[in-house]
Amino acid sequence: MNIVRRWNLPVQIALALLWIPVIGLVPFQGDREAAVLVAFMLVVRLSLRQFVPSTRLGNLPKFWVGAAERLGLLTALWFLAQRLMVDEWEPFPWLLTALAVALGIRYVLGFVFILSRHRAKLPPLRRDIWQGLAHLSVFVTLLSEILDLRPWDSLATGLSLLLCAVSSLTFTLRHLRDPNTRSHLTAATQITLSRIILAPVFIAVFFYDGDASFSNNHLVFQILALLMAISSAVTDWLDGHVARKYGQVTTLGKYLDPWSDKVATMTMFLCFLGSGWASVTIVALIFYRESAVETLRTLAAGEGEVIAARRSGKWKTGIQIGVTIAILVFGCADGILRDLHIQWEPWRVFWSIAPRSLMWIVALVTVASGVEYFMASRKLLARYF
Repeated sequence: MNIVRRWNLPVQIALALLWIPVIGLVPFQGDREAAVLVAFMLVVRLSLRQFVPSTRLGNLPKFWVGAAERLGLLTALWFLAQRLMVDEWEPFPWLLTALAVALGIRYVLGFVFILSRHRAKLPPLRRDIWQGLAHLSVFVTLLSEILDLRPWDSLATGLSLLLCAVSSLTFTLRHLRDPNTRSHLTAATQITLSRIILAPVFIAVFFYDGDASFSNNHLVFQILALLMAISSAVTDWLDGHVARKYGQVTTLGKYLDPWSDKVATMTMFLCFLGSGWASVTIVALIFYRESAVETLRTLAAGEGEVIAARRSGKWKTGIQIGVTIAILVFGCADGILRDLHIQWEPWRVFWSIAPRSLMWIVALVTVASGVEYFMASRKLLARYF
C-alpha cells in the first residue's frame, strides 16, 4: 500500500502527459495510436482504483495534475468534434459537441466551487459515485468515438452527457447545502460570476464559424447561443432569488450583479453589431446610458447614498433580455428555414427589418430610463453643478 501511495503522484503525472500525444494524434487521423493511449490510461486508472484525480486545492501537485488531465480529456473531445464537423462524409456531431460544452461548464463550475471552499478553509467535497461514473463514461466515449464503434459511440456519448448533468447537479447541491459556504463566496455570487465567465464563451459560440454573419453559423451553435442567452436571463433572476431566500445578500454581490448584467448584455449587443442586427448608433446609445448611470451611482456612493433600481430600470432590463432572446429565436428560425431550403418571401422581408427595429426600441427605452434616473437625482447633481 505504501508503494502504491509513493508512486501514485508520478503515475498520475505520467498519465496527464500522455494527453499531449493524444491531442496531437486526434486531428490528424491517428486514431489507432490515440485509441491505444486512451485505453492504456483507462486501464491504469481502473487498476489504481483512483479514477477521479484529486481535487484538493491544499495538495497543489495533485490538484494541478488532476486539472491537467481534465483539460487534456476536454481538449481531445473538442478536437475530435472539430474533425468530425469539417468532414463532409460524417454527420454533424451533435451529441459529441454538446458533451464537450457540458463537460467544459462542469469543470469551470467545479473549479469555482473548489476555489471558494479553499478560500473559506472548508474541507474539500469527497468524491461520489456520480463523479467517478461520469469521468469513466467520458473516457469510454472518447475511446468509442475515436474507433467509430457505431452505434455504441452514440449510446456512450448520450450516457456521458446524462452522467455529466447528474454529477454536476449532485456536486452543486452538496456544495450549496454546506451553510459555511454562505459567509464567503456565496451561491448567489457564484451564479452572478457565471454570467461574467460565460460572456466571452457567448462570443466564441456566436461567431463560431469565423464569419461575422450569424446566419452562416451552424444551426447547433445558433441554438446554443440562444440557450446561453436564456440561461443569462434565468441566472439574472436566480442570483437575486437565492440571495434573498437564503440571506446571502453581500456587498460584493450588490456590486457584481449590475456589473455582470452590463457585461452580459453589452457582449450580446456587440455580437449583434458584428452580425448587422444593430447599428453603431444603437449600441453607442446603450453604452452611453449604462456608463452615465454607473457614474451617477458612483457619485451617490461617494456621498454615502444608494441609488435604488427604479421601475424604468427594471423595464429596461426586461425589454433588453426579451428582445435579445426574440432576435436569437428569429435567427434560429431563419437557420432552420435555410437548412430546409425554404424560400418564403414574407419571412425574408420580416427578417430584414425586425432585428434593427427591435434594437431601436431597446435603445430608446434604455435612454429614456437613463433620463429618469438623472431627473430623480437632481438634488445629488446640484451638489456638483
